[in-house]
Amino acid sequence: MPGTAHVSTIRPLCYEHHSEMTLPELAPDEYGLGYACRELACLVHYTKSRGYFLNTANRDLIEQEVAPREHCPIDGHPMYLLEVQPEHPSFRLWRCPKCNMSQSGGTLS
Repeated sequence: MPGTAHVSTIRPLCYEHHSEMTLPELAPDEYGLGYACRELACLVHYTKSRGYFLNTANRDLIEQEVAPREHCPIDGHPMYLLEVQPEHPSFRLWRCPKCNMSQSGGTLS
């Protein structure tokens, strides 16, 4: 359709559980709740515009948790965790939701 933006499908992993996050069918757009971890009681969410964040109003919890802040060196967008390798615990593959550039590295707290 003319005038509509192409929506790319991404598959972010939860940085806590390393499981694929889901996009609720009723999510208004990438500025809403966005992707959510499938694990019960996990507050980790991801949107293309904000990156990773905790979906809670509990300030103490937000201040204790340090979400990853990997940004694309090309366009500055928040990257998402694409791949981990259990046999190499320090390995992280990040991808930009805008340009699809990937980079490895980064640390998770």
